[in-house]
Amino acid sequence: MNPTAVDTPATARPRPPLAGVPLAISPDEPWYVRLRWCAGDAATITRRYLIHLRSAPERALMALLLPLIFTVLFVYVLGSNMRSPDGSSYVDFLLPGMLAQMTVFGVSASAGVVVEDKEKGVIDRFHSLPMSRAGVPVGQSLAEIIGGAISLLVMAGCGLLVGWRPGGSAAGITGAFLLLVLARYAFSWLGIWLGLVVRSRAVTDLIGMLTFPLTMVSNIFVPADGMTPALRLVAEWNPVSTIVSATRRLFGDPMAVPPDAAWPSAHPVAAALGWCAVLLAVFGPLAVRAFHTPRY
Repeated sequence: MNPTAVDTPATARPRPPLAGVPLAISPDEPWYVRLRWCAGDAATITRRYLIHLRSAPERALMALLLPLIFTVLFVYVLGSNMRSPDGSSYVDFLLPGMLAQMTVFGVSASAGVVVEDKEKGVIDRFHSLPMSRAGVPVGQSLAEIIGGAISLLVMAGCGLLVGWRPGGSAAGITGAFLLLVLARYAFSWLGIWLGLVVRSRAVTDLIGMLTFPLTMVSNIFVPADGMTPALRLVAEWNPVSTIVSATRRLFGDPMAVPPDAAWPSAHPVAAALGWCAVLLAVFGPLAVRAFHTPRY
C-alpha cells in the first residue's frame, strides 16, 4: 500500500486549510485548544504507522525475528563459554542487557522510518496539511512505544525459553519493563531528530553502526569493573550501562557494586531515569523544531 495513501490526516479528519498560512491553528489560541489539536493529530499519525506495518509485513517480521536471532546468537554461541561474575546463570546476567540493547537499536529504526517518509514525500504532504507541527513527531514516538514494547516482550519470551528466570518481585519486574519502554521512547526521539536532519538513508545505516560500539562499551556482556580505567569510565557513564544495571536490579539480579564505582553504577535506577529525562528534554524540542523548519 502506498504510505502516502494510508489514512493520512487529510482523509482521517479533514479541516479547512488556512490560505497562505502554514500552521493549522493560530499561536494565539488557548493552550488547551492547541493541545487538543496536537493530541488528535498524534493519534492519527500513530494509527497511520501501525496500519503501515500491515502493508509492510517484512518490517513486522524483522521486529519479531530480531529478538529471536539475538537470543540464540548471544546465549548459545557467544555466551556458551561465558560465566556470570557472581557464579550464577549467565543467561540471568545477559538477558537484561539484551533487553536494554533492543531499546538503543530503536534509534536507527526511528531514523529509518522518518527518512523513508521524507524520501517518499510523506513529510512534505504533512507540511501541506492544516495540522499541528508537534503532532507528527509525537505520533511517531508513540508508535515507537508500541513497536518497542512488542519487541521487548518477544525477547523476554525467548529469554524464558532459554532459561532466564528473573528473581525479582512482580512490582520490580513490572518496573523494569516500564523503564525499558521509557528508555525506548526516549531514544526514539533521538532517532526522529536524526531522521529529520540527515539527508539520505545511507546516513541512517551509519547511525545503526555507531550504536553498536555504544552497546559494546557497556556492561551488557561483561561487568565494567574488569575494563581498563579509561574504558571503565566510559562504560560506567554510558546510558546503556545505567539502563542495564537498573533493569538487572529491578529484575532481582543485583550485582555487587565495587566501592570505587562511579555514581551511575551505584545508583542505576536514578541514573537511568535521569538519562531518559535528558534525552527527552534535549531531543524532543529539537525534533519538533526540525519538523517545523525542514532543511532538506
